[in-house]
Amino acid sequence: MKLDLQAALAGKSLLLLDFDGPICSVFAGYPASQIAAELVESLRELAPQLADGLKDEQDPMEVLRGAAGSLPRAQVDSIDEQLSLAERSAVESAEPTPGMVDLISTAVSAGVTVAIVSNNSAGAIAKYLEHHDLDEAIEVIIGRPFGLPEKMKPDPYLLSEALKATGTDAQQACFIGDSVTDVEAGNNAGVMTIGYANKEGKAKRLRDAGASLVVESF
Repeated sequence: MKLDLQAALAGKSLLLLDFDGPICSVFAGYPASQIAAELVESLRELAPQLADGLKDEQDPMEVLRGAAGSLPRAQVDSIDEQLSLAERSAVESAEPTPGMVDLISTAVSAGVTVAIVSNNSAGAIAKYLEHHDLDEAIEVIIGRPFGLPEKMKPDPYLLSEALKATGTDAQQACFIGDSVTDVEAGNNAGVMTIGYANKEGKAKRLRDAGASLVVESF
């Protein structure tokens, strides 16, 4: 199913977008699994047992969560900084999601504010947007709070911050994300959430999580 933007944004004044997935494939050229392994190796110097427990983790965000649950804040900050630098490198080879540039342009032309709410770092997001001439179209970027991975989605914090920054009521916003945690965050924030099923098997998971609508393309 293709997204009908006019129907999705009827009565909405704010379009919230997740970054990795809806806007681009962040780790297309620098795999997330490789970054996760690099973070685990750094953790090995700080907490060998924790590193052993995370050695099979493929998601760098989950490695960061694991660090936050066990290490002092200064060490968590160190891991987050390493992840942020890796993300900035990754966006250099990120693959744009087909149709998203046109979707953003259409929303802006219709007077809808566009913001990004992402577990990725704000610096990496800003770098990608500038490289792809999208920086002027995006009003607000709410990225991962540095050193505080507990505020990443599915926590509604990022969406709530975007609503505050734009002065928008939750009922006037629409959020597009590609993961179960995105749908959970949207529902927790009281925002209509559209699931982007960009991989086989995702559609059912997104529907089961409570997405208002599931689409496979933009």
